[in-house]
Amino acid sequence: MGTMQERSHRFEIRRPVEFRLKPPGARNEGTGQTLNISKGGILFETESEIGTGRKIELTVHVGDAMGGPPVTLHVQGITVRNENGAVAVSVKKHRLRPVDADA
Repeated sequence: MGTMQERSHRFEIRRPVEFRLKPPGARNEGTGQTLNISKGGILFETESEIGTGRKIELTVHVGDAMGGPPVTLHVQGITVRNENGAVAVSVKKHRLRPVDADA
């Protein structure tokens, strides 16, 4: 009998996001807004056309929403879906950084 893969809990969090596609090319940067975030992925909306299977770096401006000092969430991942401007990213690497460290 096969095992069922558990799906991470998704948190509906709307925050500004900036992205950069790898490798660099035409129109490889843009902005959007997160729709939800989970342990393994981020769904964000953007007006930019982004294909699936692209390496992507995201910077999510979390601010002080977690009750502490303002931070940004830096993510490296792969785009896995794009439906009607909502792009799903599978997270491969992430880190939180204080806003002052980004300056």
